[in-house]
Amino acid sequence: MRTEVEIYWKPPPPEWVTLNSDGSVHTDSGHALADDLIRDHTGRYLAPYAINLGSCFITRAELRGAVEWLQLAWDTGHRRVRVELDSLCAVQLLQNLDAQDHQQTAIIQRFQELLTRQWEVVVSHIFREGG
Repeated sequence: MRTEVEIYWKPPPPEWVTLNSDGSVHTDSGHALADDLIRDHTGRYLAPYAINLGSCFITRAELRGAVEWLQLAWDTGHRRVRVELDSLCAVQLLQNLDAQDHQQTAIIQRFQELLTRQWEVVVSHIFREGG
C-alpha cells in the first residue's frame, strides 16, 4: 500500500536559519560541487553559493558542503542553525560520534568541532525535492 507524502521546504522558527546543502559529482569527470544556501524563517535567501570541490566521491562532497556552510553560518553571526542534507549517509556520519575509522574522519571531526561552539545546530535528512 502506498502513501503519498507532500514534500516541500519548511521554514525554520524565527531566529533560526536553515542550511540546505547538496553535493553532486559529475559521473564522467568525477568533478564535485556543493550547492548550498541559507534561508531565514521567511524563506529569504541569505547566502546561496556553490563550492568547487575538485574530484571526490559524493559522500565527501555532501560532507564538505555541510562543513563549509556551517562555518559560513557561524562567521555571519547565525547561532541557531538547521542543517538539512538529502544524503542519509552524510547525516548518519555527522550524527555518529564514533566515526573514527571512516575515510571521511577529518571532515566529520571538523563538523564535530564546529558543534562545540556556543550555538544550537540540528542536523536532519530531507528529500532532495524538499530543499
